[in-house]
Amino acid sequence: MRQWRLRLGTVTCAAMLSAVSMPLAAGSKTVNMTLTIVVNAAPPCTVTGGEVEFGNVLTTKVDGVNYRQAVGYRLSCNGRVSDYLKLQIQGNAVTINGESVLQTDVDGLGIRLQTATDGALISPGNTQWLSFQYRGGSGPAIEAIPVKNNGVTLTGGAFNAGATLVVDYQ
Repeated sequence: MRQWRLRLGTVTCAAMLSAVSMPLAAGSKTVNMTLTIVVNAAPPCTVTGGEVEFGNVLTTKVDGVNYRQAVGYRLSCNGRVSDYLKLQIQGNAVTINGESVLQTDVDGLGIRLQTATDGALISPGNTQWLSFQYRGGSGPAIEAIPVKNNGVTLTGGAFNAGATLVVDYQ
């Protein structure tokens, strides 16, 4: 199961108006003011793909290394105002062997999400962002790896997990 969504932007209007009235000896004076309104909105991005199929997994071989799969998502951000974006993966987290990983529907089993370039952990539900520069249809390469608690014996059967990818401007 997968869920991807884009965070709706917030609109922020910043305006500074100040009127200072000071008596002048010769009368009044007209002051020209410039009003600037800044509208911040989420980038117009669409995420497609993102499903990960692990295939047949031997429960005794789940070790945080085996069964590594690329999260094959595609990011389309036409009409953006900047190439400097950030992403976050939101989902239910569980701690397995000291790491915050994506919770599955099987006790003791989670999905480690990490960057493909350096293996940096992407903790679901964490408030930290992963900054990147958008380059034609791709965000950072992300990998998903099944992990299990040390000492846990997993039983056979299907497992599922879901997360949301959030994209915003840096």
